[in-house]
Amino acid sequence: MVDKPIEQKIRPEVLPEVTAPPEELDLKLEKESAPEKEPLEQKPAPEQPAPQKPRSTIKPRPAVPMPAKDAVMVKIEKIMEEGLNDSYQRLSPVAKQEFKMKGEQAASQIRELLKSTHVKIKKILRLILDWLRILPGVNHFFLEQEAKIKTDKIIALKEKF
Repeated sequence: MVDKPIEQKIRPEVLPEVTAPPEELDLKLEKESAPEKEPLEQKPAPEQPAPQKPRSTIKPRPAVPMPAKDAVMVKIEKIMEEGLNDSYQRLSPVAKQEFKMKGEQAASQIRELLKSTHVKIKKILRLILDWLRILPGVNHFFLEQEAKIKTDKIIALKEKF
């Protein structure tokens, strides 16, 4: 005998219909749903632990992991924020948040650059200049001058420690 796929062996249209009188169907349902007789002595059911919720595999992550701020990092951030209070106050709340986040990222990258023995001033200048360009309506030459001043102060900070 050749085996045919299951779909071909059992076809609903080929099977004969089985019908029973409604009275017999009701009796069968009552018998199936009737509870069985319980013994006279009931033993307490052993306590079962509450079902545990399945643990989710997705864990929330912080948006941007921030390194711990040491004394040098705080000094770098102070140097970067000098003289920018007026421009910062004019920003919208969303722009303020973006400016702050990019400034912290730039400060952490500058901190990493300062740890090396050979400090690359051009990279520090570029980080500060890119960060300052977020400020709208500020003269390009002023931004370059501010970036240069801040870079010089940060390099002087490197020489102190």
